[in-house]
Amino acid sequence: MKSKLQEKTLSMLLSGRHPSAKKYAGHHVLVIDDKVFPLKEGKEASDDIQRLEKKYGMTPIITFVPRQDISYILVICKK
Repeated sequence: MKSKLQEKTLSMLLSGRHPSAKKYAGHHVLVIDDKVFPLKEGKEASDDIQRLEKKYGMTPIITFVPRQDISYILVICKK
Protein backbone atom coordinates (compact mmCIF):
# COMPACT_ATOMS: atom_id res chain seq x y z
CA MET A 1 0.00 0.00 0.00
CA LYS A 2 1.31 3.44 -0.93
CA SER A 3 1.95 6.00 1.77
CA LYS A 4 1.02 9.67 1.25
CA LEU A 5 4.73 10.49 1.00
CA GLN A 6 5.17 7.81 -1.66
CA GLU A 7 2.21 9.15 -3.64
CA LYS A 8 3.66 12.67 -3.51
CA THR A 9 7.10 11.42 -4.61
CA LEU A 10 5.60 9.45 -7.52
CA SER A 11 3.51 12.43 -8.61
CA MET A 12 6.53 14.75 -8.54
CA LEU A 13 8.71 12.23 -10.44
CA LEU A 14 6.12 11.76 -13.17
CA SER A 15 5.54 15.50 -13.55
CA GLY A 16 9.28 16.29 -13.61
CA ARG A 17 9.20 18.43 -10.44
CA HIS A 18 11.12 16.01 -8.19
CA PRO A 19 14.83 16.85 -7.73
CA SER A 20 15.74 13.36 -9.05
CA ALA A 21 13.42 13.53 -12.08
CA LYS A 22 16.07 14.91 -14.43
CA LYS A 23 18.71 12.46 -13.20
CA TYR A 24 16.50 9.39 -13.75
CA ALA A 25 14.54 10.61 -16.80
CA GLY A 26 14.06 7.75 -19.26
CA HIS A 27 14.83 5.07 -16.65
CA HIS A 28 12.98 2.78 -14.25
CA VAL A 29 13.33 3.47 -10.53
CA LEU A 30 12.29 2.06 -7.16
CA VAL A 31 10.38 4.41 -4.84
CA ILE A 32 10.04 4.03 -1.07
CA ASP A 33 8.50 7.00 0.76
CA ASP A 34 10.51 10.00 -0.49
CA LYS A 35 13.54 7.96 -1.55
CA VAL A 36 14.30 7.09 -5.19
CA PHE A 37 16.70 4.31 -6.21
CA PRO A 38 17.76 3.35 -9.75
CA LEU A 39 16.43 -0.03 -10.88
CA LYS A 40 19.23 -2.37 -11.88
CA GLU A 41 18.89 -5.36 -14.22
CA GLY A 42 18.44 -9.08 -13.61
CA LYS A 43 19.41 -10.63 -10.29
CA GLU A 44 20.75 -7.30 -9.00
CA ALA A 45 17.25 -5.80 -9.31
CA SER A 46 15.72 -8.67 -7.37
CA ASP A 47 18.41 -8.40 -4.69
CA ASP A 48 17.88 -4.62 -4.40
CA ILE A 49 14.12 -5.04 -3.99
CA GLN A 50 14.61 -7.64 -1.24
CA ARG A 51 17.25 -5.48 0.48
CA LEU A 52 14.98 -2.41 0.41
CA GLU A 53 11.98 -4.41 1.67
CA LYS A 54 14.06 -5.63 4.60
CA LYS A 55 15.55 -2.19 5.35
CA TYR A 56 12.34 -0.12 5.08
CA GLY A 57 9.69 -2.74 5.91
CA MET A 58 7.69 -2.08 2.75
CA THR A 59 7.76 -3.13 -0.89
CA PRO A 60 9.17 -0.46 -3.23
CA ILE A 61 7.08 0.78 -6.14
CA ILE A 62 8.67 0.31 -9.56
CA THR A 63 7.97 3.13 -12.00
CA PHE A 64 9.30 4.65 -15.20
CA VAL A 65 10.42 8.29 -15.03
CA PRO A 66 9.45 9.89 -18.34
CA ARG A 67 11.67 12.33 -20.16
CA GLN A 68 10.03 15.74 -20.26
CA ASP A 69 11.06 16.44 -23.86
CA ILE A 70 9.27 13.39 -25.30
CA SER A 71 5.57 12.57 -25.62
CA TYR A 72 4.66 8.98 -24.74
CA ILE A 73 1.69 7.37 -26.48
CA LEU A 74 0.10 4.15 -25.25
CA VAL A 75 -1.67 2.16 -27.94
CA ILE A 76 -3.81 -0.79 -26.93
CA CYS A 77 -4.84 -3.14 -29.72
CA LYS A 78 -7.63 -5.61 -29.20
CA LYS A 79 -7.39 -8.93 -31.04
